[in-house]
Amino acid sequence: MNPVHFHTVENDSCGCCVTSGSRASHSGEPYGCAEKKAIFTGREQRVLKSIRETAVRARELKSRLNQRENNDPENERAKRRALQELEKLRELRRELEKERVAAAHERMVLLGHA
Repeated sequence: MNPVHFHTVENDSCGCCVTSGSRASHSGEPYGCAEKKAIFTGREQRVLKSIRETAVRARELKSRLNQRENNDPENERAKRRALQELEKLRELRRELEKERVAAAHERMVLLGHA
């Protein structure tokens, strides 16, 4: 059995001990005591921020689509472009959901729950 070597963390952190082989996330970010106190990892926070930004953009597009009611050709072209962009946002949201699930799984592994 390998001996565990401890060292204390800097003065500005919680003051507890961490192992010298402290875990790091798959994204290479440190994961020590300070990070364990946060609910989400940095990776999860970035993904959730992207999801929120995508949702805001989608709401804006849907709002514009609902405002376009007359059937002149210019409005039809704008409507088609908005629908295409909305579809791209849906695809992006699907990809971000996969990333969110992977990031949540990574957090569970770091916490020792998976």
